[in-house]
Amino acid sequence: MISRSTFEVFWVVLILFVASGCGKGENQPQSETATYGSFELVADEVLKPVIDSLVQGFTTENPTAKVTVKYVSAGEAVRELMNHQARAIIIDRGFVPQEREVMAKDSVTFPAFRMAEDGIGCITSRQSKQDTERLSDILERIQELSPLVFPEYPSSIEYILDSMAGAKWIQMIRFATTDSIITYIAKNTGALGFVSSAWKHELENKNDSSVKFLPIIPHDLSSQGISEPVMLHIAYIAEKAYPLTTIVNGYTTETANTVPRGFFVYCMTAHGQTVFKNFGLLPKTQPIKLVPAK
Repeated sequence: MISRSTFEVFWVVLILFVASGCGKGENQPQSETATYGSFELVADEVLKPVIDSLVQGFTTENPTAKVTVKYVSAGEAVRELMNHQARAIIIDRGFVPQEREVMAKDSVTFPAFRMAEDGIGCITSRQSKQDTERLSDILERIQELSPLVFPEYPSSIEYILDSMAGAKWIQMIRFATTDSIITYIAKNTGALGFVSSAWKHELENKNDSSVKFLPIIPHDLSSQGISEPVMLHIAYIAEKAYPLTTIVNGYTTETANTVPRGFFVYCMTAHGQTVFKNFGLLPKTQPIKLVPAK
């Protein structure tokens, strides 16, 4: 993975952007409502399949609303929000300490819309003989082992795993899109890649068997009697058995009667939460009954 100092450099740059951007307001149309008008959502690229489906559902139910999406890394999405360049963002993590420090200095707050819990899938080529992966091995991979493939820096997935590993990961390859990660992994049997669980559903829908998701052996849950491999499945996310998870959060400073807030409300309703569930993410506001896959 990357070193903490590298993350710190990014946040120094972030502070400079925020300092130059504070005080810039949006020219919001006065006639806009929660279901009428348009806005650009800046979203974490790792969530693209589920975000696309959410936007389609919202605009189908509200034909007078238009939502376009710009997909970037989580760090870039936060920078745009804090620099008043984005009216709303959705990322596959919460704010990191460096981001909170910037907000504290500028007395800025962004209440979180906790939308769903996501699983981070570990993928390898379908041709690989590997059938499982130990969490300890993932967190201890250094330069002499297989390369690890991540979304574009600074991604949400990379930050989550870096926080868990607490060490420098050297053999890394980054791509701007998850499609590119999947293509690379499919052709390189010695590599491991990391993607949102939303892409597991996407690949299944396309009957794409070029890669496989490896069940993870969660060594850190041995005290709970869990030592067997745990597959990436919404039921195991709900049971806290799958060890690689993160929270999907939406952030905006827009008022209630605006399209961004209307879209966020939709994401938290039964319809929006069902979209998350259909893509293998665990809804945070709707109780659901799940049966683990066998």
